[in-house]
Amino acid sequence: MNKSIRISLIAILLCILQGCGFQFWYNRLGWVSTWYADDYVTLTSAQEERIESLVDKHAKWHRLTQLPRYNQFIDDVISHLENDTLTQNYDTYGDRLIGFYHDILDQTLDDAVVELSRLSDEQVEEFMRNLDASAKEESKGYLEKSREERLEDTQEEAKDSYEEWLGDLTKEQEELIIDTVNQLKPTTEFRIQYLERWRQAFKLALAERQTESGKKAIYSLLREPRQLRTPEHIADSQHNNKLRKQLQIALYETASDEQIEHFIDYLNDYREDFSELIAEAD
Repeated sequence: MNKSIRISLIAILLCILQGCGFQFWYNRLGWVSTWYADDYVTLTSAQEERIESLVDKHAKWHRLTQLPRYNQFIDDVISHLENDTLTQNYDTYGDRLIGFYHDILDQTLDDAVVELSRLSDEQVEEFMRNLDASAKEESKGYLEKSREERLEDTQEEAKDSYEEWLGDLTKEQEELIIDTVNQLKPTTEFRIQYLERWRQAFKLALAERQTESGKKAIYSLLREPRQLRTPEHIADSQHNNKLRKQLQIALYETASDEQIEHFIDYLNDYREDFSELIAEAD
């Protein structure tokens, strides 16, 4: 992931399943995980109990050790916003978010690999069949649209996202967003191809899941899935990340005091959720 990672990852990292409330879902990660996994593979009762127990264990670790770090991250971003030093610190956000992500993987992947190694042949076949079907459905929605429709969708999604952070956008800010989106290189087809390669490699690794080499391959594919991207895909992604960084800094530099306050309130809402979750663990 490029250092000039989108600030939008703040929202992605801090807001999982927010539709019905972050705290609601966070406190129910165990059964949500088994419910979600069951969409891909039919689990036995013993597997469901193990997965729910493991998720609850890791959720407790995350609540006690990671949520305080997220609050500190939010505090730092707010401080940079208030002291007009966000531009100078922008690239550090990517390093920290990547660190948060990898810390979660380091905590959970060993258990995930063990559970995957315990799948039966029938479960592996069902799992891969459903992964392929899900990917096919996702790519179908993309391929059915014209280039113009995709561009329009991306423009609207970008405006909606930035409006959620900043409140009402000015005409100048909307023009900045549209101009940036128009310069982005499309990478979805690259992504579809790389994920197909990933699934092929994952299927081969699962076939050897009970061997040490197979487990290492599964771990590697889960921890660093982007290792299978092509140089062209990487180059276009870096081009897009650079443009997004320029856009976000430009939006920040053109933001009114009211818009900055709106974004601070947006971040503080998550901070309050995290603080309450931390307090519940004591």
